[in-house]
Amino acid sequence: MIDEEIDLVEMINTLKRYKKSIYSVAASVTFLTLIYIYFSTSVYEAALTLQVQDKTPVTYNNADDQFMNQALDNQGANADNEMALIQSASVIRKAIEPLNLWCRYYSVSSFKTREMYKNTSPFKVDAEFNPMMLEGYRFHVRPLDKNRFNLSIEPSSKMKIASAIGVSPNGQPVIHFSKDFTYGAMIAHPWFKMIISKQGEFGTYDYYFTLTSNENIAFMVQQSLTTGLTAEKSSIITLNYQDNLPERAQDILHALAEAYLMQSVETKNTGASKSLEFIDKQLAQVNAALENSAKNLELFKSSHIVIDPKDKGAIATQKLSDYEAQMYEVNMQESILQNLQTYMKNNKDLTGIDVGAINMVMNSPLQTLIQSLQEAHNQKAALVVDYTDKHPSVIKINQQIIGLKTNLEQTIASNLQGVQQRKTSLNQIIAQNRADLAAIPFEEKQLSQLNNSFVVNQKVYEYLLQKRAETAIIESSNVSGTRIVDDAAVGVDPVKPKKLLVLLVGIILGFLAGIGQALFRNYLDDTIQSISDVEKGSVIPLVSVLPLFGDKKSLYQDALRVLLTKLEYHPTGTEKPKIINFTASIHGEGRTTTAVEFAQVAALSGKKVIILDMDMRSPSVHQKLEIEHTNGIDSYISGKNTLEQVIRKTSIDGLQIITSGNNVAGSYELIMSQQFKTLLGELKEKYDYVFIVSPQVGVVADTLLLMRLSELNLFVFKAEYSKRSFIKNINRFVEEHHFDNAGVILNGLELKKIRPWQSKR
Repeated sequence: MIDEEIDLVEMINTLKRYKKSIYSVAASVTFLTLIYIYFSTSVYEAALTLQVQDKTPVTYNNADDQFMNQALDNQGANADNEMALIQSASVIRKAIEPLNLWCRYYSVSSFKTREMYKNTSPFKVDAEFNPMMLEGYRFHVRPLDKNRFNLSIEPSSKMKIASAIGVSPNGQPVIHFSKDFTYGAMIAHPWFKMIISKQGEFGTYDYYFTLTSNENIAFMVQQSLTTGLTAEKSSIITLNYQDNLPERAQDILHALAEAYLMQSVETKNTGASKSLEFIDKQLAQVNAALENSAKNLELFKSSHIVIDPKDKGAIATQKLSDYEAQMYEVNMQESILQNLQTYMKNNKDLTGIDVGAINMVMNSPLQTLIQSLQEAHNQKAALVVDYTDKHPSVIKINQQIIGLKTNLEQTIASNLQGVQQRKTSLNQIIAQNRADLAAIPFEEKQLSQLNNSFVVNQKVYEYLLQKRAETAIIESSNVSGTRIVDDAAVGVDPVKPKKLLVLLVGIILGFLAGIGQALFRNYLDDTIQSISDVEKGSVIPLVSVLPLFGDKKSLYQDALRVLLTKLEYHPTGTEKPKIINFTASIHGEGRTTTAVEFAQVAALSGKKVIILDMDMRSPSVHQKLEIEHTNGIDSYISGKNTLEQVIRKTSIDGLQIITSGNNVAGSYELIMSQQFKTLLGELKEKYDYVFIVSPQVGVVADTLLLMRLSELNLFVFKAEYSKRSFIKNINRFVEEHHFDNAGVILNGLELKKIRPWQSKR
């Protein structure tokens, strides 16, 4: 728990240390987020709902019910197929063609490009062009006065680069064009013809437009269009379309719905039109036969005495004409069914079936089944433009086609069998009636035959007229089984980007990035940053933490007084250390400054202190105390000077110093001499404290000798300067040489990072 608290405090201190950089990174990311929000294009979403023909599967009581429901096109919900059909390229191309989306208008202001739509643009373009040649070009329109403008063509950056390296975009050289024109005048170029008309006032913006093909527009629409069901197994489809212009999104969705509905009606009208065409051909033939029959009958009546039509022969003739009219219809049905059966055996795609003749003589289930099968083939043809055979919608429509085709074959066979049975029965009846007619006198029989031919043709003609009227009514009343529930509507606010959310995320990411870089910098920074760095890494007790001088040197001196108190009130049963050695790992960690400042504090506290500067290769104590570097420890050991002669007084009472002297080469021998050991003994008796400033650990052997002669060895580290690896080196040094009289002083730590002076012992 304590370690966790220490880690938390350490992290907080790290963040405080890098707070400026954290705020800088956060501000930079937030600024970039604001730039993104400014330049990002708002996207709006339009929604439209359609209700497709409900074809929900039902439960059947028997096989006959199931067959009839299938014949009536009740094969189950096909909403998935309808959604795929709406998103197909063929429907989209039909929808966008009248919208004239091939020209897109833009204005540029304050480095931001905004797209315009329809009447929001101050000019309108009517053009004939080759989209392959002009893809990627910008047409800049710059007004000159009320009647004239300059038109310039600028290739895209990609085209410029390609041209610069010798590659011709679209296989043609890059065009450069700039010329003045009058509004409404024809602009002719080998690649385009256009008329630019003025329809509003120009602002202070830069205006340009681009030209693209309907194929590319259809592809873009397809990418932005989504469909879905309002609920599982629902027949209501929702169309959603996203665009940076809300009005265009509405127009595209509305046009898509209309194109989809129109395609359904056109499919039905095609069948009705073929029916009318077939009936009209039959009417022409029957009408000619009827006129011929009427002419023959009139001719016979004018040259013969007409008998009473109410006799037995007239009755037989009337019956025979009725049965022969029925036989005409049966023969037509048999011929159509046999042709249909042959066509199905020889063709896989049944969209070529002529439904005109079928609609005239067949029953409703067969007509509906054929129309459903043709509609399924049309849907498949639209789907395979965009999807492979393994797409779920294509697989489903294939299964539906197989089922419909099987049902159609069974229905045709059943109907053909019924027609042939009826034909056999009619042949027997007609033969009997003809036998009855043969028994009457010759002239009466001849009149009956002529009259029978006329009546048969008349009935067939009336039958065809009735069928034509019915078919015409069907054609005029054809409506789609799909209806628009809710027309296209667009929300007031854009769906993306969510500017407030983006800004909030940007601010959060900014601070996270700032914190991340702070922690990363802290990870790369191997210097000692806090007390916990020393406490965690060192096996030597931390005896004091000294703050930075700054303007509050008194706090620094207070910390040294706490250390002095520790030395004075040492644990009971142990001798107070009087010979204290100050050393460090490298130059600059503050060992000399710490020793001098500590000596001054002790002297001011009434203690007698002497400092021995034993760093003979780089002495600096005399500089700190502003004393001349003359006779020193080397001259005393060699006998050149007495002890009194080498001891120098300082400006502080109770504080004296012995400098290192000038014999650098013999420092090791000097420290090893008996005279030096005797000197330490004399100084210990005469002074309260003897402070030794030794060289850095590991640089020379002098330090190791001095540490052996000292009663307390203090290793000085400087915060944000000494590396954490130095602690490991000191640990290894102390353990290797078995020093149990060592301590650590952390020097130069920021005041806000210092806890109470006491540390773990």
